[in-house]
Amino acid sequence: MADEEFVFAYKEVYDVVIPDLDYYLRQIDCRDGCPVNTDPRGYMLALHAGNFLEGYKIARGPNPFASICGVICGAPCELTCRRDRVDKTLTIRAQKRYLDEWFGLDKEAHIKSLEMSYSRGSTNPKPNGLKIACIGAGVASMTCAHDLLRLGYAVDVFEMMRMPGGMLTYGVPTYRLKNEIAINECFAIEHLGAKIHYNVKVGRDITLNDLQDQYDAVFIGIGLWKSRELPIEGADAPDIIRGIEYLRVKCAEEEWKIGDNMVVVGGGNVAFDVARTSVRNGAKKVTMVCLESRDEQTADEFEIEDGVEEGIEIINRVAPKAVVRDEEGKICGLRVQRIHRLFEHDGKFSPQLIPDTEFIVPCNTLALSIGQGMDSSFLSGWDRRDELVIDRGIIKTERDTGRTTVKGVYAGGDAAFGAALFITAIRHGQDAARAIDQDLKGTKPYQEFVGEFTEITPIRDKEYLRTKWALPTMQPAEERIKNVDMVENNYTDEAAHQQANRCLQCHVNPVFDGDLCIKCNGCVDVCPCNCLKLIPISKLNLDVGEGNLRKAVDNYYGVDSAEMEDEELDTMGSAMLKDEDLCIRCGLCAEKCPTQAVTMDVMNYTHHWIG
Repeated sequence: MADEEFVFAYKEVYDVVIPDLDYYLRQIDCRDGCPVNTDPRGYMLALHAGNFLEGYKIARGPNPFASICGVICGAPCELTCRRDRVDKTLTIRAQKRYLDEWFGLDKEAHIKSLEMSYSRGSTNPKPNGLKIACIGAGVASMTCAHDLLRLGYAVDVFEMMRMPGGMLTYGVPTYRLKNEIAINECFAIEHLGAKIHYNVKVGRDITLNDLQDQYDAVFIGIGLWKSRELPIEGADAPDIIRGIEYLRVKCAEEEWKIGDNMVVVGGGNVAFDVARTSVRNGAKKVTMVCLESRDEQTADEFEIEDGVEEGIEIINRVAPKAVVRDEEGKICGLRVQRIHRLFEHDGKFSPQLIPDTEFIVPCNTLALSIGQGMDSSFLSGWDRRDELVIDRGIIKTERDTGRTTVKGVYAGGDAAFGAALFITAIRHGQDAARAIDQDLKGTKPYQEFVGEFTEITPIRDKEYLRTKWALPTMQPAEERIKNVDMVENNYTDEAAHQQANRCLQCHVNPVFDGDLCIKCNGCVDVCPCNCLKLIPISKLNLDVGEGNLRKAVDNYYGVDSAEMEDEELDTMGSAMLKDEDLCIRCGLCAEKCPTQAVTMDVMNYTHHWIG
C-alpha cells in the first residue's frame, strides 16, 4: 500500500490588544516596574527641562522615603527600563538623588515635602478616634504610619533601638547612606503626628496583649534582625561575628574591635557590607569565601566591583568545613573545600564537593553573613501567638493587604515577605494602611486615572540616542577606605541634564489613522527597530482575550467576521501592528508618512483617589 502524504496547513496569526489608558500607562516601563509606581520618566523629563521642583514633586509624591531611594534603592525601575533594550538602562536612582539634594535633605525640607504626597487624606486631617500601633520604625512601619496619619488615625510606633529607620539606620553602612538622611525622613513622619516610643521592645517591655487591648489594629514591621547560623564545627562560638549584629553596631558609629585579617563567609550584598565595613574598621586583609561562582553571586555587580577595588579578595566555589583554632583557642583560619557545582540541572540546591581539595584560609577574625532571620521574641507573653502562622521563618501574610492569620494584626517588610528591597517594604506599608482603613471604616478606595492625548511634532533631536550612559563619579578607592563618607558622588549639573535626556519618553506613542493610510509601507521601512508590521486582517487572532478585537472589527465594518472567509476579511483592510518591546519613540514613522496617517501623540495623565 502506498504511503499516504499528509499536508499540514499552517496559518500565522498574531495575538494583539486594543490599547486603552491602562495599556498606555503600562508602556511607561520604569513606572510599571516601581513597587510604588513612581514615575521616573516624569521627573527625568522635568530635570532635563530645568524644572527641578516639579521633578522633585513627582519623585516624592508616591514615596515618603524618596531621599533614601535616591541613594540606595535597588532600582527595579532600571531593570524594566526600555532604554536597556537599546543600549544601557537609564541611571534613574542617581537622577533622583540629584533632585533630592537640590530640594534638601534636612528636617525642614522633609517636613515641607509632606505636602507633596499622593497618599489619600491631608497633612491636617480631622481625627477619626482610631488608634494604630506599629512595631518597629523601619520603612514599612513608618510608611504605614504616614498614610494612616493623613487619614486621621493616631499612630504610636514602638522601636527597640534609640534611633528610627530600622535597617536604614542600623543595616546600611554610612559609606552608602548617611544616617541623617533616614532619620530626617522619619522625623518628618513624627512631625506629621507619629509618636515613636524609643528603646521599647515588644515582648520585653510591652506585649502584643497590651497593644491589642489599647489599639484598634497592630502593624508588625520588625524586619529580619538575626544572622543565620552556619552548621559547621566551631561556628557557634561567641567570638564568631554575626554580620547583622556587627553592622547594627558599626552603622550606629559605635566601636567593635576586630583583627587585622578577616574572613567573611557569604557572597551577597550584606556580606559585602560586612567586608567593606571591616576594611574601614582597621582590617588590613579581608577575604570573602562563598559557595557561588562569580556569576552566581547574589550581590549587585557594583558591590562586587567596588569591593575588589577596595582590596577585598573573593574565593568562589568553596564550602566552609570548620573553624580552625590555635593552641590557645584563638581563631587562626577557616577550613574550606572546593565545589564542583552548586545546583542540580533542575536548579535544586545541591553542592557537590571535590574530594581531596580542602585547604585553610588564614584569619584571626571570622564573620558569618549567609542570610537573615526573624527574631520571634516579640511574641513573648502574647496569648494568641499560636494563631499567628509563621511559615518558613516569616509571618504568613496576605499579599497586597498585609493581613495576617490574626484579625486586626497586619505585617509588612522583610518579616512578612522575606528579605527584599526597601522600596518593596514601602509598598507593603502602603498596602497595609489601605487594608487597615478598609477593615476599620469600610472604605474601598481606588485610584482613578484620566488621560489626555495631544499631538506633538514628530521631529525629535536624536541626541538622546547618542548620549553615552554614565554613573556619577566615585571617591578613589585608596581614599574612600580611609573614611566612612559616602563613596558615590552626586551628579554635576551638566551630567544630570545629559543623562536625563537619555529617556525614551515612553508616554509618547505613534498613533495610526487608518482612514489616511495608503499602505505605502514607508513607516515599516524606515523603522530602525523593526517594530512595525502591516498585515491582512485575516492574520489577527480576533478572539484573543474575551473577543473584544472581533467586536471592534464587527462594529467598525458592520459585519459578522465569524461568518467570513479569510479572503473576505482581507478585502476590508489591513492592520498595523507595533511591538512595544522594540519601539524607541524616535518618531521616524511619523516623519516619513506622506499622508500624516501616523502622528506622535503624548499621553498626559492625572490621577486622584476615589473613596
